[in-house]
Amino acid sequence: MHWLQTLDTNLFLFVNQSLANPFFDWLMPVMSGNNGVKGGFLLLAVAAGIALFWFGNRRARLCVLLMVLIVATNDGLLCNTIKHAVARPRPFVTLPEARVFGIVGQGYVPPDEMAANKGNRISMPSSHAANWFAATMVAFLFYRRSLWFMLPAALAVSLSRVYNGVHYPSDVLAGAILGAGYAAAAVFGLEKAWNWIGKKMFPLWHEQMPS
Repeated sequence: MHWLQTLDTNLFLFVNQSLANPFFDWLMPVMSGNNGVKGGFLLLAVAAGIALFWFGNRRARLCVLLMVLIVATNDGLLCNTIKHAVARPRPFVTLPEARVFGIVGQGYVPPDEMAANKGNRISMPSSHAANWFAATMVAFLFYRRSLWFMLPAALAVSLSRVYNGVHYPSDVLAGAILGAGYAAAAVFGLEKAWNWIGKKMFPLWHEQMPS
């Protein structure tokens, strides 16, 4: 397994150092939602969700409800549990040469400042990647064409976590697989449960909404 760790480290250093340029130094913290940008992203997401729920049809409302439910449980339950169980140090903790970017517009952040918060020390899996790929999977299951903009966004956010020096490539890969897999399993599991419970306990509702 040593060669896997070596490959992971080399890929990290390639993205973190070889791809470095001033534009990415500004863009990648933005893609990660650092320094208050996350609040703006969340505000836009909430506004879009409310609009879809209020003005959309039944399909749109179900998509919004499932996306909120799945992303919330994926982040708070699965990712945090696995992350603390694995307890893998972040790259900037173990690699002195890692470049760390965490503040939009200010570029480099000393690793000591990033590591000062103990919660920032553990790395596997990437919650950003897991949440974005979970949302991408839910949107895809309801609206196939959403993949054209959701997948590039998920990939860009995942790349930013490596570029910013806070995740190894395997962290974001694990997060992507975990998020997409959990979302697919949750949607199809709820579908099966509704077909079984709905027919027995809510026959009129099930007749109107069989899927």
